[in-house]
Amino acid sequence: MIGDRIQKVVIVGGGTAGWMAAAALSRTMGLQLSIHLVESDEIGTVGVGEATIPAIRLFNQLVGLDEDEFVRETNGTFKLGIEFQNWGQLGDSYMHAFGQFGQSLGLLEFVQYWLRGRREGVAGPLWDYSLNEVSARLGRFARIPQIPNTNLDGIAHAFHFDAGLYAAYLRKIAEGAGVVRSEGRIQHVLRNGETGHVSAVKLDSGAEIAGELFIDCSGFRGLLIEQTLEAGYEDWTHWLPCNRAIAVPSRNTRPARPYTQSIAHQAGWQWRIPLQHRTGNGHVFCSEFMSEDEATAVLLGNLEGEALAEPRTIQFRTGMRKSAWSRVSRTTCTTLSTHCGSASGALRRTIATSSACGW
Repeated sequence: MIGDRIQKVVIVGGGTAGWMAAAALSRTMGLQLSIHLVESDEIGTVGVGEATIPAIRLFNQLVGLDEDEFVRETNGTFKLGIEFQNWGQLGDSYMHAFGQFGQSLGLLEFVQYWLRGRREGVAGPLWDYSLNEVSARLGRFARIPQIPNTNLDGIAHAFHFDAGLYAAYLRKIAEGAGVVRSEGRIQHVLRNGETGHVSAVKLDSGAEIAGELFIDCSGFRGLLIEQTLEAGYEDWTHWLPCNRAIAVPSRNTRPARPYTQSIAHQAGWQWRIPLQHRTGNGHVFCSEFMSEDEATAVLLGNLEGEALAEPRTIQFRTGMRKSAWSRVSRTTCTTLSTHCGSASGALRRTIATSSACGW
């Protein structure tokens, strides 16, 4: 560190979290920071985070991604919303579509006109007034930011993509911007004897990688934020009891829907995410009410195409870190503010979220 200026950043963990952090920092900080990412090919990633919301476009723009190239590189498809099936009762279906619906007039929101129209029997269902909803149901999409000759917003979109391919794409961009990657497992975390701050990580090869700011992207393990610094975890199991997911890809049998499907089951719910080369499927459930064998059978029985791999189980505990930052001095906060002063809010959120292992 020169004066109050951070120079060395170490990102622990790869996957989408690590390489998003690396790409964002290298894109916005340029030569101001030395960025080192540590990951091990032997440690798998969750790799099922394939559905996004429109905010992902802000991040992609921040990093400078060309949208057409991004979709090609990640086998992506366009997403206009999320369809929920059976959440009220069997047979129910509704879509949470992105973007605007209706047109507000004067001081009154559109929904007020819609409510009166429903009372008078002249208005259809609310989502009939959503361009995203109508387009999604028809399997249509176009890049229309605004409907011509009106004040109405156009189609708001996000993406489905292969999380592994997205991480590889961002890695190429980050390394091209100077990010250094080290392969290896972390065997030991070194801490400053006076402050307790993390000072370096030691790999199984014996190499030590020192830094002034460490971003923990090690996923559920929380190698730095929890195992080392013991920041604490707020358990939400009482409210969100699901603690397992069975994931499996399947063969495409139809043109890709421009929306994600979320299907309620007896003790959880199922996701269905269409990509160019396959469909991502998973069954999130609570092990107190359903065994893994039963959950797997439910998932395999509700695939639209042939399974392309053996189902795998992901265990997790719902909740959040009690602290996103740990052992961060006032000087560090000051220098981060200085570094990020010209960066967008998307980058500042990136740094905070990465450090909390929230992705």
